[in-house]
Amino acid sequence: MSEAILDEIGGVLARKFGWQPDDIAEARKWITGIARTAMPAVQLSVIKEDPADDRILECAVAAGADYIVSGDNDLLRLGQYDGMPVMNPSDFLTLFQSREHER
Repeated sequence: MSEAILDEIGGVLARKFGWQPDDIAEARKWITGIARTAMPAVQLSVIKEDPADDRILECAVAAGADYIVSGDNDLLRLGQYDGMPVMNPSDFLTLFQSREHER
């Protein structure tokens, strides 16, 4: 998670779902309580269709993520970025469950 992603989430909750500022602040607090925060050192310009999606890539790179999990079609079209597979949540859960089962 990064500040830029939290800002984007807050904006979407307000614009698309009509959330009030107090509810958005509570959501931010909850998310930051369970997520690891990364401080991206680079600003990328990969997703021309929706530059806000680049914040996800920046955060994944900064965090050294193994996977990028998203339902966003622009990200999913990449297939992978910087060696990190980009997959939808359902495929990730299937992979995760299969790996847990192998242990």
